[in-house]
Formats: sequence, C-alpha cells, structure tokens
Amino acid sequence: MQRLVAITMFFFVCLLLGLPGAQSAVREASVEDSPSAAEQSPEKKPEEPGKASEETKEDDSEADSEKQESEESESDETKTTDKVADDDAKSDKKDDKKEKADNETDKKEKPDTKSAAKSGKPKKKAKEKPKPYKVKRDELKIEVDLDGTFVADEMEEVALRPEVWSKFTVLEAVEHGTEVKKGEVLVRFDDEKLKKDLAVEALSQSIGQLSLLQDEEEFPRIKRLLELSFEDAERRHEQTKEDYEYYLANDRPFTVKIANFRFKSAEEQLASAEEELKQLQQMYEADELTEETEEIVLRRQRFAVETAKLILELNKESRDYTLNVSLPRSDEYHKTSLEESELAYKQAKTAVEMGMTRKNYDMEKKRTARAKSMERHGKLLSDKGLMELRAPCDGVVYYGKCTNGKWSQIASLKAKLKPFGTATPKSVLMTIVKPGTLHIESSLSEKNLPDVTAGLKATLIPAADKELELEGKVAHVDTIPGASNKFRVDLEVDLAKAPEWLVAGMTCDAKIVTYENKEALVIPLDLVQTDKENEKIKYVMLVEAAEDGVEQEKPSRRNVKLGRKKGKIVEILKGLEEGDEIVKEEKKDEED
Repeated sequence: MQRLVAITMFFFVCLLLGLPGAQSAVREASVEDSPSAAEQSPEKKPEEPGKASEETKEDDSEADSEKQESEESESDETKTTDKVADDDAKSDKKDDKKEKADNETDKKEKPDTKSAAKSGKPKKKAKEKPKPYKVKRDELKIEVDLDGTFVADEMEEVALRPEVWSKFTVLEAVEHGTEVKKGEVLVRFDDEKLKKDLAVEALSQSIGQLSLLQDEEEFPRIKRLLELSFEDAERRHEQTKEDYEYYLANDRPFTVKIANFRFKSAEEQLASAEEELKQLQQMYEADELTEETEEIVLRRQRFAVETAKLILELNKESRDYTLNVSLPRSDEYHKTSLEESELAYKQAKTAVEMGMTRKNYDMEKKRTARAKSMERHGKLLSDKGLMELRAPCDGVVYYGKCTNGKWSQIASLKAKLKPFGTATPKSVLMTIVKPGTLHIESSLSEKNLPDVTAGLKATLIPAADKELELEGKVAHVDTIPGASNKFRVDLEVDLAKAPEWLVAGMTCDAKIVTYENKEALVIPLDLVQTDKENEKIKYVMLVEAAEDGVEQEKPSRRNVKLGRKKGKIVEILKGLEEGDEIVKEEKKDEED
C-alpha cells in the first residue's frame, strides 16, 4: 500500500510537469500493485463473539499505526519525487525539443477539450508540427551504371570475301573456342564445282579468241563488199534518174504525138475514101459504062470507106488508151524506178557507214568479252585460294564478328560451319582473339552523356563473380550517337587482379563515378520548394532559433542554390550552413 501511494505521487508530479507517458504509466502501476478483489475480500467464517471484539480492537490499533507510518513515508517520497522530476524535466527540456513541443500542444488541447465537452460540440484536433531536419555534411557519390562487355585489344578477322565465286560448301571447320596456331586450317570448302567452272571458262576464252581472229581477218573483205554494193547502187540510181528525165523530155511527148497523128491520119484516109466514092458515083451516073463495071468500082470504094472508118475507130481507141492508160502507167513506172533506185542508193550508203561501224563494235564487243572472261578466270583462280581458310595469327577462335563487344553470330554460324553447310560470301566467319589485354565496350544514354568524360574512374564487376571488383577508367566517349541514340564508351581495365577465367566476350557491370564530394551539404529533396512565379528559384523553410533558445513558431523562407542530385537527396551549394534546421512548408487548410 505504501509503495502504491509513493508511485502514485511520483507520477502525479510528472503529470503536473508535463512529462510524456505519465498517465499511462500511472494506470499500469496501479493495476500491478493493487490487490485483486479476491484478496481484499476473503471469505468470512463464523467466529465467536468474544474473539470478534478483540480482533476488531487489534485491527483498529494496527490501522492507526499504519496510517501514521504511511503519512510519514508519503512526505519523504514526495520530496524525493519532486527532486527527481525537476532534474528529469531540465534534462528533457534541453535534449528533446520535440517532446516539449508535444507537451505544450497537449496542454493547449486540454482546455479546448473541456470547452468542447461543455458546449457539446466536437472541436478539430490541432496538427502536430513537422519535425525539423538538421542540415549536415555527408559524402555524396554519384555513379552511372552501365552494362559492358570485355573485348580483346588485339584480334584479327577471318573473312570470306570472294571475287566471283558464291558457292562455298563446308567440308570441315574448327570448333568455336579452339586454340589455333598461325597457318592452321580453319575451314575447308568443296572445290569440285569451282574446278569445273575454271575449265569451262578456259574453253570459252579459246573460242572467243578464235571468233575474234576470224572477224579481224574478214573485216577488210566485208568492208570492200559494202563499198562495191554502194557503188553499184549509186550507179543504178544515176541511170534511172537519166532514164526518167529522158522519158519526160522525149519518150512521153513523142508517144502522145504519134497517137494523135495516127488518129488524124485515119480521119484523113476516111475523108479521102468517102470523097472518092462520091466522085465515082457522080462519074458513073454521067458515063455510059455498063452497070457491072460500075458496080465493081463502087463496091471496092465502099469497102475502102468502111476500112477507113474502122481504121479511124481503131486509131481513136489506140490514142485514148495511150493517153489515158499507157502513158500514166509509164509515168508511174519511171517515177517508182527512180524512187527505188534512190532508196537503194541511200541504203547502200548507210550500209557502208553503219555496217563498218557495227562490225567494229562487234569486234570490240568480242574483245571486251574475252577480256572479261580472262578477268573472271583470274578471279576464279584467286577464289580457289579461299577453299582453305587459315589462321592469320595465334589465338582463340570465335565464330562471327565482334560488334560493340557482342558476338551475336555464334549460333547461326555454328549451323553454317558444319559439314555440308553453306557459308555466306562477303562475311566474317571467324575472329582470332589474341591472348593479352582486354578493354570494355559499353553504350551510354543521352541523359548521362554530359556527365561521362574521358579519365573518370570506374569500378568493373564481372557478371561471373559479383564479389570481384576491378579498377578502370573511361578511355573514350563517342560524340555522335549510334543505334538507338546510344553513345559508345570505351573503358580501360586494370587486369592485375583479374582471374584467368576472364576472357573476351564476358559481361560486367561498370560503375563510373561522375561526381564525388566527401563533405557535401545535403538535404532531402522533398524539402526543396519551387517558387510559384519563377520555377528556376528554389527555396527551403528555415527554422531560426530565438535568443532564449526557443524556436520560432513560423519558419522563414531561404533561397538556395542546388547542386547534384542522387535519389531523394540533393546537394546545397549556397543558402544553408551545416547545423541549420529546415522543415517542409505547411499548406493552409481550405477552411482557414
């Protein structure tokens, strides 16, 4: 009972001083020390009257003595408790400002709670002030993580670049990863078809040579024949032209004249015969000749008249035919003959000019074809040397070509470089990697390009052993983007600690240190505010202490200059000092 009273007095004093957790501690202590209902009220047994009165007197006396002792112990415990509470309050006030602020908040909330209880209206709970952040110096190290590939500094490609041959059937090839010496056979191809093609090409050259010699031998004779043909056509054209001119000047007019003359002669003969008949008839009528003689003469004369009429009609028809049919046909014939001779002349002239030119072109074409055949034959002989590909140096065989440190053709070339497989011309089949130093090739995104420069230190962690770290540095950074807008990065690596199993083609994680400051002034990024009118201006809310050591109720704005960022922290270059306390700016409630 005395211990319970002492503890109760101690925590009551703590409660008056505003120490946190006092109420809950009082309740716990009271629960632990208070006797249970069963212990305080044990079952009563029937007693004798005499004994009951005596026991009652003894109990009263004991209760009076216990009451007196408890009052003395309470006064001693109160003095001790007050002293301890004062010491604790002073230490808590100096060491923990936040607890004091919470205490003061609780004190302010108590009258509000009472007034709210009296008025019967619930009142909004006051918000707790955010805990200030103390600005401090810390190491700030910014790294760019890249995926890299180990690449040999020295390697030579084994390429299949034929001149003309395109069928490369594999007979045998060394396996990927085989160590070879300079001069060893790497790939052997089937050359039977190539040999046959070489024989055909040689025969074609011989035939072409003979054909060219024949053309060169016949060329002068062909040229002379063309010239003779032209001269004959020219002569015929001149004769036809002369004949046509003679026809127009002489034959045609004379033919017209003869036809007209014959017609006119027939007319005259008819007129003479008719006149003679008329005279005979008059004469015989006056004469005394016998009728028989007269009749004979007249009959003959009449026949002569009829003959003259027939001749006249015949000459008329002959004249009309000559003028209307024969002469136009003759005109057309002579005109066509002249045109044909002129065309034959021009054709012969063209044959001389173009025929000789064409013959020259044909011979030149054969010369060119023969030269190409000889060239192709020489290239086939050169391609015959590719039927066996040999190692250019000592090293390890890698299938395909190394592109940005990647060996992406290994799977496809394994299928091609097996027996009876077909290799692709104009491609790199193998690369001989020389044993020696390695470097790392990687690629960089656009956003990291300004931060990564030659000379920066890097840590290289092989994918095969995450515990192994190799030192390196950036050797070169491309300034022109490549595929997917990536920039190539070459890194040097120190192989002093490298294990023997580290070879070209293995991957690694490259961590490039782009910024390092061991005494950087850093704060959380979410405490940095942006000016509403000028987004370039950044500021924080600074908590400034008063002269008596009590912080101000409202923090003040302080503009800052930001440096590098890493995750959720940012470097402060200007505006704050180590030890300053800042908070996030509180937003006003809509109700306010």
